[in-house]
Amino acid sequence: MVGMTEIVKAEDLANRAVPPAVVTIGVFDGVHVGHQRVLARLREEKEKAAAQVSVLITFDRHPLSVIRPEAAPRLLTTLEEKISLLALLHIDIIVIERFTIRTAELDYRTFIAERLLDLYSMKHLVVGYDFHLGKGREGNRELLSREGKEHGFGVTVVPPVVISGRAVSSTRIRNSISHRKLRRAARLLTRPYFFDADIVRGEGIGRTLDFPTANARVSQADKLLPPRGVYAVRVEKGGRYYPGMMNVGFAPTIRGDRDKRMEVHLFDYRGKLYDQRLRVHCLEFIREEKKFRDRNELQAQLLQDREKVTGILEKNY
Repeated sequence: MVGMTEIVKAEDLANRAVPPAVVTIGVFDGVHVGHQRVLARLREEKEKAAAQVSVLITFDRHPLSVIRPEAAPRLLTTLEEKISLLALLHIDIIVIERFTIRTAELDYRTFIAERLLDLYSMKHLVVGYDFHLGKGREGNRELLSREGKEHGFGVTVVPPVVISGRAVSSTRIRNSISHRKLRRAARLLTRPYFFDADIVRGEGIGRTLDFPTANARVSQADKLLPPRGVYAVRVEKGGRYYPGMMNVGFAPTIRGDRDKRMEVHLFDYRGKLYDQRLRVHCLEFIREEKKFRDRNELQAQLLQDREKVTGILEKNY
């Protein structure tokens, strides 16, 4: 349980009766403003339909990672991050469905009959405008509506949220982040883009420059991370937020091109961070990473970076 939301694996529902439900299903990568519109409609339909619970079904991985691994996108949210966001949106039950080859081969009618009707006694289905269900994405809105009429459940297709003349989508947000347009991504997400990271020990070189850094490691390889550069960030730890800046890259002045890292310097934090997990909110791109002549030039630039980041945080956050 997270708050009032129950988190459950699909296989654990096999021998359990679920009350009549209003259901939505999807990847929900990023839980962006378009997804939030779908979930708002889910809550509305629960009040209107003869249903006792709202159910959101999502997957433990992106379906393309199974169907076409070479085309699978980097994730805006890992499963853990996604669940933490969905649990804030007043859904009764979040079901995590393990996506396998067998899942991919189910046709939409079988999925509706065996999963949505048998397991959840579905009274109403709420989906986004670009949703397709079943093998080959055959189950489009017209076929879903036809199934609804045949089996006695309603179907609501939620139109897209349009911002700056284009529909909000996870792909659009990925492109924004990949081009360091973090404020644009935040507008589409309704919050700054973030990643959860474990803090691991480094060489302690930053401390010799009066800029101690925490080395942030993301364990999930398919998580989308900001490109190389320096960023303004806020770091969430224990319910508190700490301003700071982050370097993504190779630290060429200090280490040379050995391995790419994410190093976070917090402005107002005193204490050790090793072996802890932090949530890093990426606010704005500051500058490209570059190699300086020596440590003195690097330190002077870091002082300028900190002043710039402080101004950004005071003005916008």
